[in-house]
Amino acid sequence: MSKPMYSVAGLVKYIKGSLDHDMNLQSILVKGEVSNFTNHRSGHWYFSLKDNKAKISCVMFSSYACRCKMLLKEGMKVIVSASVSMYEASGTTQLYVTAVQQDGLGDLFLQLEEVKNRMRLEGCFDEARKKPLPAYPMNIAIITAKTGAAVQDILTTISRRWPICEVSVYPSLVQGISATKNLIENLEKADAMKHDVILLARGGGAIEDLWCFNEEALARAILKCETPVVTGVGHETDTTLVDYVSDARAPTPTAAAELITPNIEEVKSSLSDIRVRMIQDMRQLYMEKKHQLVQIKENRYLKDPMSYIMKEQMTLAMHVQS
Repeated sequence: MSKPMYSVAGLVKYIKGSLDHDMNLQSILVKGEVSNFTNHRSGHWYFSLKDNKAKISCVMFSSYACRCKMLLKEGMKVIVSASVSMYEASGTTQLYVTAVQQDGLGDLFLQLEEVKNRMRLEGCFDEARKKPLPAYPMNIAIITAKTGAAVQDILTTISRRWPICEVSVYPSLVQGISATKNLIENLEKADAMKHDVILLARGGGAIEDLWCFNEEALARAILKCETPVVTGVGHETDTTLVDYVSDARAPTPTAAAELITPNIEEVKSSLSDIRVRMIQDMRQLYMEKKHQLVQIKENRYLKDPMSYIMKEQMTLAMHVQS
């Protein structure tokens, strides 16, 4: 019996068909470590998934990548939902990924600790380099998501406590692959506009959702700002890298809004007290000056200026006679 003969294209097509029709290789979960990650300008993601014995190529098309809420990084351990197939042009077997989830945050936390230790040694967290917050900010910048509870809570708090200030909102991505870049861009814009203070905030969420606030690039962008930056990220128990480098940190977005604004009713009360004290002081000064004026008016030379002239004339005459 003669053996079948295939063209290269025919053989690759046959292998691809066999892979595509094998239900054991469709909609599977694969665990491994991300390697050689590329975020292509088309929006597609290309990377490899590896363990200590093997490696396989992966592609995640833009329609799936844009829905991914986690930040893929080199060395990250992940679990992907994928199907096995073959890219005919190169004859490469690869995974076509539709979703990614993190397989533990251990490595990311180790990387974060390394960054924190390095920045601490550089003096990035020192209190001496932190800028003071303005007592009465009249122009506030808010960098956060354009919708959601966080921005509404911040605006409501500022409106209640300090309604006379101007507020500018810079809508930003606060999670996902593009969040860090977008936050840095808005931070630079706000700093260039010379606001009195910048509030960088995000509501609570899972630690992976907050991870963009642990990025070194964002932390260093805060360090470069000439404008004081206050952070309010997550819940009270959440602390991210940006909290260490900001000029002040609050446990929640609402608390951050309270931190940067005085209470207008307290300010009015304080101004009223100052007004009363100023009136009292002016009255006291007036009485003192009035008393001094009375004493001056009692001076005999002011009452009778000619007596001063006569005294001097007599002195002069005595000098002439002598």
